[in-house]
Amino acid sequence: MKVKNAAGKEIETSISGQSFIPFKGGKKHNRDSKIVRDIETALRKCGFKSGMTISFHHQLRNGDYVVNNTFEAIKDIGCRDLRLAQTALFNVHKPIINYIKDGVVTRIEGSVNGVVGDFISTNNPLESPVILRSHGGRWGAVKSGELHPDIAVIAASAADCRGNATGLIGESAFGNIAYSPVDAWHADKVIIVTDNIVNYPSPFREIYEGLVDYVVEIDQIGDPNKIVSGSLKITEDPMKLNIGKNCVDLMEAAGIVKNDMIFQAGAGGISLAALKYLGQRLKEKNMVAGCSTGGLTEFIVNMYNDDILKQVNTCQCFDTVAVDFVRNHQEAISTIGEYSDHTMKGRNTDKLDAVILGATEVDTRFNVNVNTHSNGKMLHGIGGHQDVSATANLTIITVPVFRKSNPIVRELVTTISTPGDIIDAIVTDKGIAINPKRKDLIDKVSGKVKIVDIEDLKNIAYDETGGPIESVIGDEIVGITKYFDGTVLDNIYRVLGD
Repeated sequence: MKVKNAAGKEIETSISGQSFIPFKGGKKHNRDSKIVRDIETALRKCGFKSGMTISFHHQLRNGDYVVNNTFEAIKDIGCRDLRLAQTALFNVHKPIINYIKDGVVTRIEGSVNGVVGDFISTNNPLESPVILRSHGGRWGAVKSGELHPDIAVIAASAADCRGNATGLIGESAFGNIAYSPVDAWHADKVIIVTDNIVNYPSPFREIYEGLVDYVVEIDQIGDPNKIVSGSLKITEDPMKLNIGKNCVDLMEAAGIVKNDMIFQAGAGGISLAALKYLGQRLKEKNMVAGCSTGGLTEFIVNMYNDDILKQVNTCQCFDTVAVDFVRNHQEAISTIGEYSDHTMKGRNTDKLDAVILGATEVDTRFNVNVNTHSNGKMLHGIGGHQDVSATANLTIITVPVFRKSNPIVRELVTTISTPGDIIDAIVTDKGIAINPKRKDLIDKVSGKVKIVDIEDLKNIAYDETGGPIESVIGDEIVGITKYFDGTVLDNIYRVLGD
């Protein structure tokens, strides 16, 4: 059947059994600026209402202002019963406690570092337990729809009028926006919040304008000098320095200190000490590591500048030197999905030779706790702990056997954050325990490093401290730790007293 379309042409509407719709007419799609005057306006335009899920990233860490500013706007709108789906909260987000008390926030799915986690642990004020996921686990949960943001609010250190956004330039630069691309892809509405509107098109764009609904300019998105939580410097404690050295001794005994090795180390004092010794060992052997992954610090940048590290692959900056580096080396950046999404056909962490990680506790089954202290208080997130532990050829956990009067190596951890099945070695001030499942590793390093049975380390800890101090833990579940595949590892219970 032929009909005349809006362009004046006679066209067939049925050809070879297929139906075709005639052209109905064209019009200009001349969209200009997406900038609105404030966060409240953007939320209202997005149809924000009670019961919704709102997400944020944490790359400004304890220097972030966007979460608090957004909730000031939410208070004025009057919405309640919200699910907060941040990647992490820090002490700067203490005002969230009042929104929990007032019933504005009733569910949280994201890390709760510091005061917010403490409040939840002791008061159980939410309708549902906090859901704690690894970086890769959260990415996968958003992608699958298990955690669906109605509105994603994305902090950017620069954005143009159309919503192309970055964290690489501007006074508030924090590094590439690595956590939020998955939110931008899957949220119903996306709001960019920036303190730096740049000419179109933005020279960098981790978030693409086609995903963005509105752009808001505020006075300041945060203080990048507070990206560093605590003191980012190598420990001066001889005991901790020795643990760091023992990590490198173990890596060398295992044949991992070599040309083109791929490694990851955290930003804590022991991890930085291990990086120092690794750098020295590479220089002594006239070797060049292939690549570092994970979080980026000045110490890894220095290894690169000293020509003992060929490449950097990072998804989060932990200091301003790292921010400067990724701005000038865009080939070094990746998203959290590229780094650790287990649902992908491959991830950066798959090629890790070794990773050095910390813990609040470990146990005789090699389970690791990074979420709670021994008193049960939920004070930390999982981060990438599970993601890299599952993929590295050698996963090393660094802990002292005890801290003050608290045994760190114990019969059973207070909370399982990373299962012992994927932990290879625990390096302590009293020796190195190797998971009995890694008989190949034991055979390889025996006689080269001091191997100690994990039970012996626990006994030393208990003898020195008198054993674990009993905390008063109730039966109300305030948190859930999930493995990156979405299964439940452990429950976290309300703390009734220290």
